[in-house]
Amino acid sequence: MSAKNRGDRIQQLHKVVTKHYTAVPPAEDRSVLEHLVYACCLESATYEAADEAFNRLRECSSSDWNDVRVTTITELREYLHNLPNPAVAAQHIKKNLQSLFETRYSFDIDDMVKMNLGKAVQELENLGGVSKFVLGFVTQNALGGHAIPVNQSIMNILLATEIVNEAEAAKGQAPGLERTVPKTKGAAFASCLHQFAIAVAQGSDPKLTNAVLKECGATAARIDALDPKASSPPPSKPAKKKVAPKKAAAKEDSPTAEAASKPAAKPSSKKTAAKKPAAAKKATKEADSSATTKSSKRKPR
Repeated sequence: MSAKNRGDRIQQLHKVVTKHYTAVPPAEDRSVLEHLVYACCLESATYEAADEAFNRLRECSSSDWNDVRVTTITELREYLHNLPNPAVAAQHIKKNLQSLFETRYSFDIDDMVKMNLGKAVQELENLGGVSKFVLGFVTQNALGGHAIPVNQSIMNILLATEIVNEAEAAKGQAPGLERTVPKTKGAAFASCLHQFAIAVAQGSDPKLTNAVLKECGATAARIDALDPKASSPPPSKPAKKKVAPKKAAAKEDSPTAEAASKPAAKPSSKKTAAKKPAAAKKATKEADSSATTKSSKRKPR
């Protein structure tokens, strides 16, 4: 795909999603670490669900992130139960906190704001649970860099609108986004695109999402492929119960089995069957003739 064609498609996507969705402004009172934890909650969820999960996690930990670090995945899942993938979010949060504890022995990473952006991004990449979406979100909302966070749902949209090809999607690459969309519009575009992608992934308001996809140039086949109901496997049919075969002893005791065990009588040939009626007729005729002869020999009294 040429750079011009890709850029035109990105501009069309930007125009359409910002028309149909309202950007959610990032929280200004969060630390760099809180942006990191919040991004782990937001990656596959709506903003409302991420807010609820993050606030519950922060309240339960009493703002001491070391308590969260030593909490089990099972317990963290309870705090994040309203997210689509609470186990994945819990694992990412725990891995990031553990990595920070092992490298910095502290959870205060606000000094990254003053660091060179490339160095700060590299340090974040080395954490155990930082995905490309989390890295882009923190870079954009905490470090002041220009990055558009892309998760799997957004990648599916970029593939459906032919902004990326199959090979790029498989590698998690979305070239041209930051180059086409300016930094001043990056945060708003990223927020609207995230809302749109999550709505498509969760199947909420399909009438709106399908209309947006059509405006962005997605074909009917690609729109159908994004339908979460179509991609779910059909319900399996209940297995039929197998009837256990009867025991051999029971079969042998039954009268039917006894009759079946006897050799069948050989059927008589057609010739033999045909002779039987003729012989019977001849015997009857001879008997009648003998009776007539005997009666004629009797003398009258």
